Amino acid sequence: MNADPMLGMVRSMVSMQTFQEAKADYEQVFEKFEAGTPEYEKALEECHERNAQRAVSVVRVQRGIYVKAAQFVCSLKGGTGDAGIPSQYTSAFREFLDHAPNKPIKEMAPVLKECMNLGEWPDTELAGDTDLLEIDDMPIASASLAQVHRAISRRGNRRVAVKIQYPELQKEMASDFAVFRNMASTMKPGGYDLMWIVADFEKYLSRELDFELEAENAIATSQQLRHRAPVVYVPEVMTDLSSKMLMTMEFCDDLIRADDADGLRAAGLNVLECAQLLCDTFAEMIFVHGRVHADPHAGNVHFRVLEDRHETNKVGAKRPQLVILDHGLYHNLQENEVRLYFCKYWKACCSKDGTTMQHVGERFAGPLHRFLPLILSPYFVFGGSGATLSEIIAASKGQLPSTVSLKDVADFIVATRDGGANLIGLVHSLGYTRGLLNALGFPEERRISSMLNFATLGDAPIPVPMPSELSGTQSLRNRWHMFCLCTHIRILAPICAPLIRYGSAERAPPLWLLASIPAALFASGVAVSLHAWRNMSAPRFSLPGFVRS
Repeated sequence: MNADPMLGMVRSMVSMQTFQEAKADYEQVFEKFEAGTPEYEKALEECHERNAQRAVSVVRVQRGIYVKAAQFVCSLKGGTGDAGIPSQYTSAFREFLDHAPNKPIKEMAPVLKECMNLGEWPDTELAGDTDLLEIDDMPIASASLAQVHRAISRRGNRRVAVKIQYPELQKEMASDFAVFRNMASTMKPGGYDLMWIVADFEKYLSRELDFELEAENAIATSQQLRHRAPVVYVPEVMTDLSSKMLMTMEFCDDLIRADDADGLRAAGLNVLECAQLLCDTFAEMIFVHGRVHADPHAGNVHFRVLEDRHETNKVGAKRPQLVILDHGLYHNLQENEVRLYFCKYWKACCSKDGTTMQHVGERFAGPLHRFLPLILSPYFVFGGSGATLSEIIAASKGQLPSTVSLKDVADFIVATRDGGANLIGLVHSLGYTRGLLNALGFPEERRISSMLNFATLGDAPIPVPMPSELSGTQSLRNRWHMFCLCTHIRILAPICAPLIRYGSAERAPPLWLLASIPAALFASGVAVSLHAWRNMSAPRFSLPGFVRS
């Protein structure tokens, strides 16, 4: 699609105007109020709210790339807290996960008619030998690239979901990227070359715009996870009713968003069981199959109820079924052996194997490998040269420590790409799934443990396509590593704050020293008890001149 530079410029000017208004609003708050005061905090919260709504208005108008960016922002949870992205923005952008701006069906009709026989529709009713018997005028979901309509196909009289790409989207994106490339070539904020970001973003979005590739990805994922049926499900794709801009697939009823804990409970499902299923499935895809779903946000990952019916139990026990949608983009971890070495790296983080962490980390991120453990999980705070007490406190809360700045994260991202591993897509996907798990109240140590198990299963040049259970030795070893990792944090976290406040301590004491404290106390207690017992049991003699008692 040829770019229209003028269209891209007009769209970028609208965004820039909103940015300048937001910038002025924040500057006014910073100048008027003293940081840290109640007045400042209140004014800043109100400023966040105003500008979040401004941003929502821009995204609704611009669509496309802007919706994609909003989806990513609203899924950033459980890592940076409000210091990274204020909660007002993540909450406001939630509507774009599955209710982005949509278009009337008449504007979408040309895309449908490119590969379907629909007669004179939409000017007349569907009739005769058309491929569809009916199609809803209103979409059931709308996102950054397409909207989805419920329909009934003539073949088998089946209910289907028809995903239709916005007709003007490719032209808008080509125009936007033409402007972005021009801006990136002249702007280097903080000395960063932004051209690679624009190039990667354009490459990945171009793949997502090819719905024939998405159909192939959906079929491949369904095959790789078929051993998990029926608890994991990928809807069937009807390739004869699909094209590069249109995809027709099986319609799934009664879906519950993966971040809707209340909805899952209301359906009679165990929320932690749902979270465990989600965590295990995506961990297997990463460590065993080396294929990473690029957009596992709440609009693309759902649950529904499976009932185990028995003759003696008409109602049946309820189990969750994980339904995975939108297979437009996958990252291949088999390139440069990223999958294999990521298995080794995750195992090293859990066992606190500093040598392997450094060796593999340098392969992934060069000299900035020390940030990788903390970005993967705050629990990996003990990797590297030694954790500070403030970092341990942050880890116990499941947060990135304040010692890791946004500049550090930016430097790390650049280093991962320069190192050839290109972990950006993997870290991006892990951020999405971690956000879903946090919304379901899934403990971080259980997430780490699940991924450790699949890293163990996948730690081979060619892992088995259908992973079996861990051996007894492997399971015992993994449990021991998790016990040591979590116990280290649990022991240190309660005493870190007093050490920082009263002892001016900076570095965490080693685990052997902490373990020796209760042993020393126990030994002291035993010595005191023995001494008291010996005094009580020793015979008493009278001194000269006194009567023996």
